[in-house]
Amino acid sequence: MSDVTGAVVVGYDGSPEADRAVDWAAAEAVRRDRPLLVLFASDYDRLRVSPEFLDAWSPATVQEAADGIVAAGEARARAAHPGVVVQVRTSHRGAAAALKDLSEHAGIIVVGGRKHGRVTGVLLGSVAFAAAAHAHCPVVVVPAESEVYPGPEHPIVVGVDGSSGSDKAVRLAADMAAGTSAELVVASAWETPAIDHWSRLYLADDDWRHESIAAARSAGAAHVARAKEVVEGTHPEVVVRELVQEGRGDLLLADASRDAALVVVGARGHGDLVSLLLGSVSRSVMHRAHCPVAIAR
Repeated sequence: MSDVTGAVVVGYDGSPEADRAVDWAAAEAVRRDRPLLVLFASDYDRLRVSPEFLDAWSPATVQEAADGIVAAGEARARAAHPGVVVQVRTSHRGAAAALKDLSEHAGIIVVGGRKHGRVTGVLLGSVAFAAAAHAHCPVVVVPAESEVYPGPEHPIVVGVDGSSGSDKAVRLAADMAAGTSAELVVASAWETPAIDHWSRLYLADDDWRHESIAAARSAGAAHVARAKEVVEGTHPEVVVRELVQEGRGDLLLADASRDAALVVVGARGHGDLVSLLLGSVSRSVMHRAHCPVAIAR
């Protein structure tokens, strides 16, 4: 795996989503001055279920098709960024497993995101969802409709909530903003505490609620201020814009993504289920965002 160390790894299958992912990954490889690894995984081992299948899809046939797909991905990357160093690789283990293995040594994983269906995993695309949940390095999910890359005209948005996950997100976002001369929008949301029936019956006034609102708003502002200090300490050249707003964090970030080139969020990083590994806000942002989403792991 030494040849993969620090590389930008992109999953590619020839789809429109994968095309956008390759474009984004090639630009990031150039920015990082690292090689780009184009991966196609056929999951052939799992599909070998009958002699009839083997007759139609021999190992040689599958490998020839796989080689053609990664060659197309390589050609697209070189056409977009002629100076990029490209490696190609095929796997029969399945895309999610192959990407997870490569993530132990890669600098970043890039995948295309499919937005269709109603089930959570299907809505985004099972490979993108699994990669974001289980990779050992940051993962960027690029939707098919995305055509911009961070830069002076296209800001990066990072969501913060004071957690260790958001701290990692801030560091990743600051590094990318510094490397692309993009403005960094540090965003935090706070929600108005709900008042229930029993509170209305037994409390003479709602001063406690006003105090809770003030505390929530103050906490959001504190999260942003702390993140700004981190950015200024590591990348003082980055222009930081603060965004503190009432509402749900995922909706705030989704709305901010309309004018952004990238949204960066943290992953919870514990638990056994995919949803727990990502965290509800991160998972929702991946589905709702209008631009690529980076998961800082």
